[in-house]
Amino acid sequence: MAATAAVEPRETFEYPPPSPEIRGGLVALLKVFGPGAIIASVTVGTGETIFAPRMGALFGYTMFWVVLTAVIAKGLLVYGGMRHLVLAGEHPMAAWARVPGPRGWVPGLIGAVAVISFPLWIAALSDAVGSICIWVTGIGAGQWWGRPFWGTTVILATMALTLVQTYDVLERVSFGFLALKVLFVLAACLVVQPDWLAALAGLLPRLPEYPAWATATYPELANRPPILEIATLLGTVGGGVQDYIGYVGCVREKRWGAAAETSGGPDRMPGDEEQVGRGRRWLRAPAFDVTSSFVAVFVMTGLFMMLGAALLHPQHQVPTNTDLYGKQAQFLGVVHPALVHVYKAGIFFAMLGAVYGCFEVYARTLFEPVRALWPARAWSFPRLRLWNTLYCGLGGLLILWTGLRTVTVVTFVSPLSGVLGCGLWCLAMLWVDRTQMPASYRMRGGLRAATLAAGLAMGVAGAYTTYASWFG
Repeated sequence: MAATAAVEPRETFEYPPPSPEIRGGLVALLKVFGPGAIIASVTVGTGETIFAPRMGALFGYTMFWVVLTAVIAKGLLVYGGMRHLVLAGEHPMAAWARVPGPRGWVPGLIGAVAVISFPLWIAALSDAVGSICIWVTGIGAGQWWGRPFWGTTVILATMALTLVQTYDVLERVSFGFLALKVLFVLAACLVVQPDWLAALAGLLPRLPEYPAWATATYPELANRPPILEIATLLGTVGGGVQDYIGYVGCVREKRWGAAAETSGGPDRMPGDEEQVGRGRRWLRAPAFDVTSSFVAVFVMTGLFMMLGAALLHPQHQVPTNTDLYGKQAQFLGVVHPALVHVYKAGIFFAMLGAVYGCFEVYARTLFEPVRALWPARAWSFPRLRLWNTLYCGLGGLLILWTGLRTVTVVTFVSPLSGVLGCGLWCLAMLWVDRTQMPASYRMRGGLRAATLAAGLAMGVAGAYTTYASWFG
């Protein structure tokens, strides 16, 4: 019997000393905020500007618990992934490739969910921007080609920008878009003065029913159960796995902890006490970045929902496929008609920022699973980004010109990529933490329990609502 060749243990790496920003206080930590600005700018899109006001219009202030649930669950998901990259020096996709069973089935499954959703999200976001362009210019209003024409213009322009920009430019522009979005919607809420106490009471979970006027005024709701509205919002708020795989990958650019390692892994993590402490101190960076990002998402989504509850719900007006943004114009129009133009500008930049960042984030999302599935191959990120940009853009154009509209597309894709995929991520991350990470680096009890609860809740909800939206 032939002897089995021994596997040589790999040399452990060392964590670099934490930077002054990591060692400093809150003000110093503001300097590390970067990937979170990109993902907040990308994901503050249809969920926040369309589906949050829609939920407020249908159910008033009672659905704030959905926003809070989405933000907490997805924040835990992203932090778990970034935590692994910073400590172990490898993307979670590489760790998931070691799950027992067919080789690479977990990164293959989660990666496939993400990649399939790319052109769907590009089409949905571009259709929304096209609706805004018609609303602003009047060109194409009432014409079948109006929204596809404007959406095509947006897709082609953002594709071109993607191929010439750098990560640093994307980070700075995304931060600017995010700041404009938050200031815009906060100003609108201060003017409208919604019922803040009712919004606070809406943090208590409850299952809604459509008011009688809703099904009478909008007959299509008769075949759309309220749970599907919840799932759609849950899936769109803060993004989905198609965003988060790339978000975690962006940490490589920041070089936090072991993130810059080219061949990391749990078997290379140092075991001495000083290095363990140093590695854990680096976790302040992803913790602050994720918290800042999802607080911004919560503020944006919550304020948009309050505007819908305060203005649209009493008037029995609901954003629909045929009128995505017109009803929301009164968010500032109630103060002065001229402010409608301010609202149009704010919404345009909010949605344009989402499309702008998607191509770069999605390229990184594709990069990580292919590296995990075929680690022996030398992958060129610029070349992969080119092909992914063509796939996303041309696929988005094809979907756009079929006549499918934003609400329809998002209802189809968000339960899968934004809910079910996120649940699978949490559960896979827990398995990795338990079976691959050295004991001194594992999650503490509270974080582990919260991640488990988020994974189970989103997995069950995602499976049910994916079935309901596809086959119900």
